[in-house]
Parts: sequence; structure tokens; C-alpha cells
Amino acid sequence: MPVRACAIAIILLALFAVACGDDDGGRSPSPSPSPSPPPTLAPGVTPGPGVTDSEIRLGMTSDLKGTGGTPYAAVSGAIEAYFQKVNKENGGVCGRNLVLVTKDDEYNPALSLAKTKELVEQDGVLAIIGALGTSAHLGVADYLNDPNADGNKDDGIPDLFVSTGYSGWGDVARWPWTIGFIPDYQTDAKALARYINENQTGKKVGILFESNELGKDYDAALKPALTDPALLVSEREYDPAAPDIAGHITALSAAGADVLVLATTPEVSAAAITAAHGASYTPQLILSYVNSQTQLATLIGGGAGPDQLTKGFAELKGAVSTTYLLSTIDNENAPPMVEHARIMQAYSGPQVSALTVYGQTLAETVVAAVGRICDRPTRKDLLRVAASLHSFHPGLALPGIDVNLSPNDHHAFQTLQLVSFGEDGSETGIGGPVSFE
Repeated sequence: MPVRACAIAIILLALFAVACGDDDGGRSPSPSPSPSPPPTLAPGVTPGPGVTDSEIRLGMTSDLKGTGGTPYAAVSGAIEAYFQKVNKENGGVCGRNLVLVTKDDEYNPALSLAKTKELVEQDGVLAIIGALGTSAHLGVADYLNDPNADGNKDDGIPDLFVSTGYSGWGDVARWPWTIGFIPDYQTDAKALARYINENQTGKKVGILFESNELGKDYDAALKPALTDPALLVSEREYDPAAPDIAGHITALSAAGADVLVLATTPEVSAAAITAAHGASYTPQLILSYVNSQTQLATLIGGGAGPDQLTKGFAELKGAVSTTYLLSTIDNENAPPMVEHARIMQAYSGPQVSALTVYGQTLAETVVAAVGRICDRPTRKDLLRVAASLHSFHPGLALPGIDVNLSPNDHHAFQTLQLVSFGEDGSETGIGGPVSFE
């Protein structure tokens, strides 16, 4: 994967499919109900762009063909499959079909902006959903929040449930129309610091972090969250374009870091772990949630074969990270996961993976928001209700972890579950969910 693609939070959702052989997985969808008529509009309300008597059009850009070196087409594919399920089995939303208009941005910031403008100005979508990648979305967010570039942000376009963990999406004054979805990196850093405070008392801590929004968010939040900030003895920042991982690992070991926080993407994390263990340096590993255990095991072990995964998982034994969604491995037979597999199969979705779990979770949240503006289907009302979702539990989220938003809090998930990795690829929860609402 190109290095520039490594700045995305969603890379944690690696494409490792689980078997969908459950008896429920192959059953046909329930008969389609007759579409209900759209509800009567509130007096004086004119529907927003993309809203007709029969449909509500939403837009999304993604690396659809993988040209940008990412696997994120699976996210938009899962959203589309879930929308089709809602249309066919639930009569749509507000008596209208949900239509997702997707355009290929090749994970390129310039293309992402150009394609977003097409969605807004030519396709006339009601909102943009699920944008992927911090660097790819910064310019897009500026446009969506002030499309006329006149300084007046009252006429923005809803920029809902952004798929990056950049803490800046919480700057409501700068981006009032933007709402972040995945846990922000600073919240994750605080959860990891809590584990260190409670389980690694008095031990020296080091952090390796990427010199971009991802890494800097972790570094900024970790130190003040430690009970004794002086225990952070080494902060090593690397250039993602030319990472010198071995040199950084040597410096972290020389500083005496007993605990190593990796605010790094999977390729770099795997290289760091390999370098550390190769030098007989075995700190307690603390990983950003952008690292999927299975992807790390594949990278460390040199492939996805059974022996290679076994080798990789062994190197990860005891590492600590966080999560917020059901696991395609540990929760394969849970009813929500069985239903997810059915939906992906029945509606031509991608093969089930952590990416499709994420895509459906986002889609469920979109449906929840749109369903609250049936008599007022406008852009302003969609932003209003989306920013007011509270105690909403998507079916594939872990128990005790909900979407909680407010007009002044545009981070959807701020509760995480600490987990420890087992040598067989399993995850064991550490305590209950940790909330930073």
C-alpha cells in the first residue's frame, strides 16, 4: 500500500473475511413490502436537493478501484448493500429509497475535492457521507462547510460521519457541517493511557508516532493523560515517506522504555515489532486501534497461511489495543454478525470483513438520522438531527458502546473497549468499556 494511504484511521479495518456458512447466511431476504407514501411535509418546508417523492440521494467518494492502494471500496460497497436491504425489506426511509451515488477519488485529495463538487453541484445530493482519509478530506471539509467561499457557513452541505479519527473534526466553529464517526485519535490515546496508568504503574513509556495528524494527535494526548507524565521518556517521530524504524527502536530501547506505544499504521507497526523482537527488546506493546491484529500477524509472519499467521500472532501475544465494533472472528456466530453476513450475501455486498462491519455500522447511523427528518428533509434539518443522535446503538457495535453526539460534540464514538491479543488471534476484553464522553 502506498505510504500516503497510511494516514487513514480506517486502515485498521483490514480485509480479512470470515466464513459465512451459518445456516442463516444463505437464506433469502424477506419479501419486499409495498413502499409507503412519503410523509406529508411540514408547512412551508421545501425538500432539499436530492429528495424526491421516491428517493433520497446521498453522495460518497472512495478509492473504488484501489488505484490509491487502499481496500476502502469495501466500505462503500457495504453501505450500498445495507441501503438496498433497507429499501427492499423495510420500504426505504420516509417512504423513499435511499440512493448512494459514489465516485472514484483514487484516494487523491485533488480528485476527492473535484468528485465531491460533482456530487453536490451536478448530482445534487442531500449530503456527503463516510468520507475516507484525513489528508484527502481536509480540503473537502472546507468546501462542504462553505461551498461559496464567502465566509458564511449557513449554506453548507452535511458532511456526515467522516471515516477518519482526526481530532480536528470536533472543531465545530471551523467545520460546523462536519461530524466525525470513528473514535478520534486523542480519545484512543487517553484510553491507552488509562491502561498504562492502571496496569503498568511506574514503568517508563516510549511512543513512536507518525509525523501527521494521526501521530501528532496521539503524542499530544498521551503525555498529559499519564498519571506521571515524566514517565514518558522517549517520543520518536518518523517521516511516513521514509521511516527509519530500526533506528527509532534502538533509541526507544536505549531510553529504557518498558512500555512502547505505537501510534503507527500496520506496515510500520509490523516493522517496529519485528525490529524490537529481533534486537531482544520486548516492551509491553500498546497499539493504536488503526492496527488490525490479523493484518499485523500477516505482515509480521510474511503471509496469510496458517503457519505464517501462527508466527505473527505469537509475536503479538499480550499486546494491548482498543476496539468498538464486533469482531468478525470472536463474534462470528453472534446474531448481529450472522445478519450482517446475510445482508452482504443477499444484496451483492463485499465479502464479510472488518471493513464491511464498519460500513454497515455507518450506514445504520445514516438511516437513523435520515429517518428523523421525514417531514423536514432538508440539509439543515439533517445536520440538526445527526448532531443530536444520542444513545444510538448500531447493531454491530460492542455492548455498552453507543453513538453520542450533540451540537457542540461532533465525535460519534468516544467509548472504547480495551483488549489484549491472544496468540491464537483472539481478543480478550480488559475491564468494561472506557468512556470519554
